[in-house]
Amino acid sequence: MPKNPYFAAMSTGLRYLIYQSFIAFLLVLILTNKVSSQVAGCTDPLANNFNAAATLNDGSCTYNATNYTPPVKVNRLNDTLRETSGLQFANNGVWTFNDGGGDAAIYKIDTVSNTILQRVYLTGAVNKDWEDIAFDGTYFYIGDFGNNNNGARTDLKIYKFPIGNIPPHAGNPIVNIAANEIEVINFSYADQPQPPVATSTNNTKFDCEAMLIDNGQIHLFTKDWINSTTTHYIINSTNSGNYILTPKETLATNYLVTAADKPMGQDLILLLGYQKTGLANHFIYLLSNYSDGLYFNGNKRKINLPDVTVMGQAEGISFRDDSTGYISNEKFIVPGFNITINPMLKAFNIGPYVSTFINNFIFTGNGNWSDAGNWKNNQPPPALLPANSAIIIDPLPGGECILDIAYSVTNGKKITVLAGKKFLVQGNLVISK
Repeated sequence: MPKNPYFAAMSTGLRYLIYQSFIAFLLVLILTNKVSSQVAGCTDPLANNFNAAATLNDGSCTYNATNYTPPVKVNRLNDTLRETSGLQFANNGVWTFNDGGGDAAIYKIDTVSNTILQRVYLTGAVNKDWEDIAFDGTYFYIGDFGNNNNGARTDLKIYKFPIGNIPPHAGNPIVNIAANEIEVINFSYADQPQPPVATSTNNTKFDCEAMLIDNGQIHLFTKDWINSTTTHYIINSTNSGNYILTPKETLATNYLVTAADKPMGQDLILLLGYQKTGLANHFIYLLSNYSDGLYFNGNKRKINLPDVTVMGQAEGISFRDDSTGYISNEKFIVPGFNITINPMLKAFNIGPYVSTFINNFIFTGNGNWSDAGNWKNNQPPPALLPANSAIIIDPLPGGECILDIAYSVTNGKKITVLAGKKFLVQGNLVISK
């Protein structure tokens, strides 16, 4: 074939530029076709507007009204815990603390009786208004960020210390964490005028009672007394320091958010709270299938809980595993009804509401991957992981998971090794997207 004389006469640099431009055009065409081939819609089969043809979840799922009453585990909690305001399951124990004005201490509680198994005091810390507790597998985080008194606090902070500094509760009923073992994370809100202007009680957008740790970040959810919404803020680190937080997104909950939690290795978040009017109906939002570092752009399923006469003033929630966990409430006297609700520990099971996207395989034993007895419910992961599933490595204390077979993880699925746990690869492990 004869060469094009015009192309042949071009300089090498010009020909290269045309070639590069053509390749770029092809890439744009390919990506455009790929995006246009996606079908946006509701991808949750449990929703009432599920679209089986949808390949891209657009957060449009809607659900039938769902009522759920968590069963009581302990009634009542130890008298020390009149204002239990946060809850966290960590290292096979449940931890809580009292609201503002209480001791700067967390308490390990028995989930069968009202016994306090251990009291851990934070030397040098002050409980001005502790509201939530979180755990990342290695460190506890305690949020001293309650701000409902007048919305004008300038000392919002989070205390951080390693759970490894707490010895077993047997023989160690009282523990003191040294001041030099505690980190302090200070923050303020970029969208709140500084210095803050004082308001009347329970009349601010900048109260906060909910926190979780995810992907090396601290996530806060406000308790907006004015609009009954919650705004999501992110501290892009878990290190001590001073941070100014910008709002990321807001969810119209129509209730006051008082607690949050997320199971490790699972893209699922719970937001607990209650309405500020009437008999304070309680609710949980289940957030799932979110994306792009945000939580409110995915599925949002609202679960109706009982009112304050059953729930008390519920302000603590924590997962025990992927779908079960605990809720705690402060002591509450119902005005005008001569009803006193004791501090209680309740259980929850949201399995029926999340069964379509929770299918984790959890290594809980010690030894070989190939031994089914080392996996939760004797269920090792199959050769091909199902959609929306993951593998979590969480051996017994002092144990390890030994991958003694060849295994492949593909299509964006993942293996999560919990902090401080051992995963030894002796076989062939392939992880690919």
